[in-house]
Amino acid sequence: METEVILRILLLVGVFILLFLPTVWAIRNIAYRSFPTIKAKAIWFAVVTLLPPIGAFVYIAVGRSRPGELAEDVEAQDEDAEVEELEDTGQTTEDREQRTEK
Repeated sequence: METEVILRILLLVGVFILLFLPTVWAIRNIAYRSFPTIKAKAIWFAVVTLLPPIGAFVYIAVGRSRPGELAEDVEAQDEDAEVEELEDTGQTTEDREQRTEK
């Protein structure tokens, strides 16, 4: 009888851990990932924390960036950095294009 109780407790603990691991992962991912706005980050954080583990599964299915979106974000950041560099040096994009053609 005592081993049945122990096995049930272990089963419940295992199910609890399996259900809340995605929630912990999603919260960590939301914290470290950049979002277009702080409002989007706050909404995802609220969904995941207020509706565990359903919110985590929704975030994993819908909220995470896809590789294509991530590549577009990186390209946009590179372009922004290049524009900032040109502004810092006082050059225009035409000046830079002329230098690269030579």
